[in-house]
Amino acid sequence: MLISKNIIKLILILVCGISYAQTEIIGKVISGISGEVPISEIYVKELITKQPLTMTDSLGNFRIEYLEPNKSYVIEISAFGYGNQKFDVKTKSGINNVIFELKAECGYSAERAESDWKNGKASLLLIGSIAPIANSPADKRFEKKYGIRYYDFGCTPPISECIKEYNERIFELMDKKYGMEWRKKVRSDVQYLN
Repeated sequence: MLISKNIIKLILILVCGISYAQTEIIGKVISGISGEVPISEIYVKELITKQPLTMTDSLGNFRIEYLEPNKSYVIEISAFGYGNQKFDVKTKSGINNVIFELKAECGYSAERAESDWKNGKASLLLIGSIAPIANSPADKRFEKKYGIRYYDFGCTPPISECIKEYNERIFELMDKKYGMEWRKKVRSDVQYLN
């Protein structure tokens, strides 16, 4: 009788231990703009149990193990251009698959491009090197003819997805107003023109 009670206790402990050990979060981090993995390093941290910091792999995948089932966890994701963002996850026993969409921290978007276009303040965004490159006389003629300016961030641009979204909307607006002729005269270092 005593042996059977001990066996039952042992079985319960093992079952609880196994289910505890098998509860994990397997996730992927993507950009809310493009749906692609952000280019920078992505750090993932579980804030409730203070598990060690982990990083995503090159495909944006990560894993947090040894969690309790049926418990809420706060996951903090940190990536350049996205800041620190927190997500709540309630686990169930076993593997919990999640996808976290990060919101970019930048002032450039398709909406901003529309607004700049309407207000006569549209730009073609460039990513340069240490110092922005001065505009040539041909660049100045282009800016005057098409009512747009070149803006070079130098070596400290916002995340590329923001520049892409902004520039692509400006390209559409320029195509609509000027046809394709402007594309033959634009600087070759304008981002995402192809």
